[in-house]
Amino acid sequence: MDKAANVPQSPDAAGRKARAPRLGRNLFAMIAWQVGNYLVPLATFPYLTRMLGPANFGVLGYASAIAVYGVLWTEWGFNLSGPRAIVECRGDKAAINELIWSVIFAKALLCLVSLIALVVAMRFDRHAAAVLPVVLMSWIAVVSNVFTLNWVLQGLERFSLFATVSLVGRFATLPLIFVFVKSADDIAIAAAIQALAPCLTGLFSLLMVRRLGLMGRPGRAWRSARRRLAQGADMFVSTISVSLFGVTNTVLLASLSGPYQVGLYAAADRLKTVGNMVPAQINTVLYPRVSALMLDKPRSAAKFTAIGAVATLAITGLGVLLVMSLSGYVTSIILGSGFGAAAPVLTLLCLATVFGNLAYLLGLQVLVPFAKGKLRSIVMMLAGILNIAMSFAMIPRFGARGAAWAFLIAEAMIFTVFVAIILASSRMRTHFTQLLRA
Repeated sequence: MDKAANVPQSPDAAGRKARAPRLGRNLFAMIAWQVGNYLVPLATFPYLTRMLGPANFGVLGYASAIAVYGVLWTEWGFNLSGPRAIVECRGDKAAINELIWSVIFAKALLCLVSLIALVVAMRFDRHAAAVLPVVLMSWIAVVSNVFTLNWVLQGLERFSLFATVSLVGRFATLPLIFVFVKSADDIAIAAAIQALAPCLTGLFSLLMVRRLGLMGRPGRAWRSARRRLAQGADMFVSTISVSLFGVTNTVLLASLSGPYQVGLYAAADRLKTVGNMVPAQINTVLYPRVSALMLDKPRSAAKFTAIGAVATLAITGLGVLLVMSLSGYVTSIILGSGFGAAAPVLTLLCLATVFGNLAYLLGLQVLVPFAKGKLRSIVMMLAGILNIAMSFAMIPRFGARGAAWAFLIAEAMIFTVFVAIILASSRMRTHFTQLLRA
């Protein structure tokens, strides 16, 4: 008998092994979450486009885009910096409790600031003021983000719990769209129901974290809120930069082309997001694992990053080919006859996901661990500014297609610059070339 087999493991080592999350299970959970997360919109999407029509669906997309700005501001990059902070204090419940409450306090402060900004914007933005009830209903999602603790479950790699609480919130609101939205006049009701889903998700995530015994009394955690804002600043800049060539295009379309073009772009973007759900979760699952491995097993971290890049490219590329060949059929069948002009917009947006998914992976799993987070943020900010400039030039002439072209070019620029930065750094090149060694 092998004597080594009789050597008992230490309780700590055995516990770590027993609790070690399996990437395959986590990936399956996140894909299930993403499928469910977009199954509800996909189930209600054709119904809403037909009930509201292209113009009113554009108004709904415009109000949702304004709410996204509030969510991005309130989020402050905590969805990225938070899981990493959880990894650093695993096993210390007191530290995790302080972290959770300090982030909640920071988000609450940011939410108040965003609400004040919304009130001010109502006085100067005639488009937002004209659809004020719809905007306010959509704004419920901003408040919900304050107490949403999915980032805690991600940091713990409890992706099954993450998927469960998110799906319960989504599916609970599914029947409400069909019951209460009966005509174009029910647009504010549709906005409220859509915003109710993240509200329920936030509540369920909070209850789940409390059941895990990780959330007690806040104590003096509010004193750490300022430190949390500083820690998430780089992630916030990069996240808000993404909005400069995503959400901003919807707002610019409303200002420069009208609600019909917004409806085309919003519908195509929704379909693009559904098609991108699998590759988007590869990076979500790998990010906390790579962050942990970078501390003591950099070779394994490089391996997971390389696997993620190959898988992302393969799956995204296959999806783009399918969309390019079926875009006209998809838009006419799913959206209705009034959305035929969304087909070329959908093709351009799907092409952009090839560059966007790879750039997002390289930025988080390579640049950030190698202390290039600020450089990553600067590149994304510059790309966002480029997108805005190009949108102003192309939207008046090409409408939604112009906005999609601007988005595609901006994403391609980010990916190209990220690759150039990695190749120019000897440390980052060595990080990957170590995989070639025996």
